[in-house]
Amino acid sequence: SVSVTGRRLQRGRSASTRGHETKETLNMDYGSHSVLEQLSENRIFTADDVLAFARVTGDGNPLHADASFASSERFSAPVVHGMLYASMFGAIVGTRFPGAVYVSQTLNFRKPVYVGDSVTATLELRRSAGSGRLLDFDTRAINQDGDVVLDGEARVLLPRTMRLRPST
Repeated sequence: SVSVTGRRLQRGRSASTRGHETKETLNMDYGSHSVLEQLSENRIFTADDVLAFARVTGDGNPLHADASFASSERFSAPVVHGMLYASMFGAIVGTRFPGAVYVSQTLNFRKPVYVGDSVTATLELRRSAGSGRLLDFDTRAINQDGDVVLDGEARVLLPRTMRLRPST
Protein backbone atom coordinates (compact mmCIF):
# COMPACT_ATOMS: atom_id res chain seq x y z
CA SER A 1 0.00 0.00 0.00
CA VAL A 2 0.94 3.65 -0.35
CA SER A 3 0.82 6.42 2.24
CA VAL A 4 -0.83 9.66 1.07
CA THR A 5 -1.01 12.52 3.58
CA GLY A 6 -1.63 10.12 6.42
CA ARG A 7 -4.09 7.84 4.65
CA ARG A 8 -3.36 4.35 3.39
CA LEU A 9 -4.41 3.60 -0.17
CA GLN A 10 -4.73 0.36 -1.98
CA ARG A 11 -3.68 -0.08 -5.59
CA GLY A 12 -5.91 1.98 -7.88
CA ARG A 13 -7.90 3.52 -5.00
CA SER A 14 -8.26 7.21 -4.25
CA ALA A 15 -8.77 9.27 -1.11
CA SER A 16 -9.92 12.79 -0.44
CA THR A 17 -7.35 14.89 1.45
CA ARG A 18 -7.91 18.48 2.56
CA GLY A 19 -10.51 19.14 -0.15
CA HIS A 20 -8.35 17.64 -2.87
CA GLU A 21 -8.63 14.17 -4.31
CA THR A 22 -5.39 12.26 -4.80
CA LYS A 23 -5.15 9.11 -6.93
CA GLU A 24 -2.04 6.98 -7.25
CA THR A 25 -1.18 3.83 -9.17
CA LEU A 26 1.68 1.72 -7.80
CA ASN A 27 4.40 0.85 -10.29
CA MET A 28 7.96 0.87 -8.92
CA ASP A 29 9.80 1.46 -5.67
CA TYR A 30 13.02 3.04 -4.49
CA GLY A 31 14.55 2.17 -1.15
CA SER A 32 11.70 1.92 1.31
CA HIS A 33 9.51 4.33 -0.72
CA SER A 34 7.19 3.73 -3.65
CA VAL A 35 7.60 5.46 -7.01
CA LEU A 36 4.40 5.66 -8.90
CA GLU A 37 3.69 5.31 -12.58
CA GLN A 38 0.93 7.90 -12.32
CA LEU A 39 0.21 10.62 -9.75
CA SER A 40 -2.97 12.71 -9.83
CA GLU A 41 -4.61 15.41 -7.76
CA ASN A 42 -7.95 17.13 -8.19
CA ARG A 43 -8.79 20.63 -7.05
CA ILE A 44 -11.63 23.11 -7.46
CA PHE A 45 -10.33 26.67 -7.80
CA THR A 46 -12.18 29.42 -5.90
CA ALA A 47 -12.24 33.20 -6.23
CA ASP A 48 -10.27 33.34 -2.96
CA ASP A 49 -7.54 31.14 -4.51
CA VAL A 50 -7.30 33.51 -7.49
CA LEU A 51 -7.18 36.63 -5.31
CA ALA A 52 -4.56 35.12 -2.98
CA PHE A 53 -2.40 34.10 -5.96
CA ALA A 54 -2.72 37.61 -7.44
CA ARG A 55 -1.63 39.14 -4.11
CA VAL A 56 1.34 36.81 -3.69
CA THR A 57 2.58 37.15 -7.28
CA GLY A 58 1.62 40.76 -7.91
CA ASP A 59 -0.30 39.69 -11.02
CA GLY A 60 -3.11 42.23 -11.11
CA ASN A 61 -4.24 41.41 -14.64
CA PRO A 62 -7.99 42.16 -14.68
CA LEU A 63 -8.61 38.96 -16.69
CA HIS A 64 -8.47 37.15 -13.34
CA ALA A 65 -10.85 39.26 -11.24
CA ASP A 66 -12.95 41.60 -13.40
CA ALA A 67 -15.86 39.82 -15.11
CA SER A 68 -16.67 42.68 -17.51
CA PHE A 69 -13.04 43.06 -18.55
CA ALA A 70 -12.64 39.27 -19.05
CA SER A 71 -15.81 39.10 -21.14
CA SER A 72 -14.73 42.11 -23.22
CA GLU A 73 -11.64 40.15 -24.18
CA ARG A 74 -12.18 36.53 -25.16
CA PHE A 75 -13.39 34.84 -22.01
CA SER A 76 -16.88 34.33 -20.64
CA ALA A 77 -15.73 35.03 -17.06
CA PRO A 78 -12.54 35.71 -15.07
CA VAL A 79 -9.93 33.01 -15.60
CA VAL A 80 -7.74 31.26 -13.07
CA HIS A 81 -4.05 32.15 -13.42
CA GLY A 82 -2.40 29.49 -15.57
CA MET A 83 0.56 29.30 -13.23
CA LEU A 84 -1.78 28.64 -10.31
CA TYR A 85 -3.14 25.41 -11.74
CA ALA A 86 0.25 24.57 -13.30
CA SER A 87 1.68 24.65 -9.77
CA MET A 88 -0.33 21.53 -8.97
CA PHE A 89 2.41 19.43 -10.63
CA GLY A 90 5.18 20.72 -8.37
CA ALA A 91 2.93 20.31 -5.33
CA ILE A 92 2.26 16.68 -6.22
CA VAL A 93 6.00 15.98 -6.61
CA GLY A 94 7.00 17.84 -3.43
CA THR A 95 4.36 16.09 -1.36
CA ARG A 96 5.07 12.63 -2.75
CA PHE A 97 8.89 12.88 -2.83
CA PRO A 98 10.06 15.19 0.00
CA GLY A 99 13.42 16.70 -0.89
CA ALA A 100 13.01 16.16 -4.65
CA VAL A 101 14.06 19.01 -6.94
CA TYR A 102 11.67 20.05 -9.70
CA VAL A 103 14.26 20.54 -12.48
CA SER A 104 12.14 21.64 -15.46
CA GLN A 105 8.63 21.91 -16.82
CA THR A 106 7.14 22.72 -20.21
CA LEU A 107 3.61 24.13 -20.23
CA ASN A 108 1.13 24.25 -23.10
CA PHE A 109 -2.04 26.07 -22.04
CA ARG A 110 -4.87 24.60 -24.15
CA LYS A 111 -8.09 26.02 -22.67
CA PRO A 112 -8.98 28.49 -19.92
CA VAL A 113 -9.83 27.43 -16.39
CA TYR A 114 -12.61 29.44 -14.70
CA VAL A 115 -13.33 29.99 -11.01
CA GLY A 116 -15.32 26.98 -9.81
CA ASP A 117 -13.77 24.61 -12.35
CA SER A 118 -12.50 21.26 -11.15
CA VAL A 119 -8.98 20.50 -12.44
CA THR A 120 -7.25 17.13 -12.25
CA ALA A 121 -3.48 17.34 -12.69
CA THR A 122 -1.67 14.10 -13.61
CA LEU A 123 2.01 13.21 -13.89
CA GLU A 124 2.73 10.00 -15.78
CA LEU A 125 6.20 8.47 -15.46
CA ARG A 126 7.82 8.24 -18.89
CA ARG A 127 11.38 7.21 -17.95
CA SER A 128 14.08 7.27 -15.30
CA ALA A 129 17.76 8.03 -15.83
CA GLY A 130 20.76 9.20 -13.81
CA SER A 131 21.09 5.98 -11.82
CA GLY A 132 17.37 6.09 -11.09
CA ARG A 133 17.28 9.59 -9.55
CA LEU A 134 16.19 11.58 -12.61
CA LEU A 135 12.52 11.07 -13.53
CA ASP A 136 10.78 12.35 -16.66
CA PHE A 137 7.01 12.75 -16.57
CA ASP A 138 4.33 13.63 -19.09
CA THR A 139 2.02 16.16 -17.44
CA ARG A 140 -1.64 16.86 -18.15
CA ALA A 141 -4.44 18.81 -16.51
CA ILE A 142 -8.07 18.24 -17.43
CA ASN A 143 -11.23 20.05 -16.35
CA GLN A 144 -14.52 18.59 -15.14
CA ASP A 145 -15.66 18.15 -18.76
CA GLY A 146 -12.63 16.02 -19.63
CA ASP A 147 -11.04 18.81 -21.72
CA VAL A 148 -7.26 19.08 -21.61
CA VAL A 149 -6.53 22.55 -20.26
CA LEU A 150 -2.75 22.12 -19.90
CA ASP A 151 -0.12 19.61 -20.96
CA GLY A 152 3.64 19.36 -21.05
CA GLU A 153 6.61 17.52 -19.57
CA ALA A 154 8.42 17.64 -16.24
CA ARG A 155 11.82 16.49 -15.00
CA VAL A 156 12.37 15.69 -11.34
CA LEU A 157 15.57 14.87 -9.45
CA LEU A 158 15.05 12.60 -6.46
CA PRO A 159 17.08 13.17 -3.28
CA ARG A 160 20.49 11.46 -3.15
CA THR A 161 19.24 8.78 -0.78
CA MET A 162 16.56 7.67 -3.25
CA ARG A 163 17.05 5.58 -6.38
CA LEU A 164 14.44 4.22 -8.75
CA ARG A 165 14.50 0.46 -9.25
CA PRO A 166 11.86 -1.88 -10.62
CA SER A 167 9.61 -3.34 -7.95
CA THR A 168 9.70 -7.06 -7.43
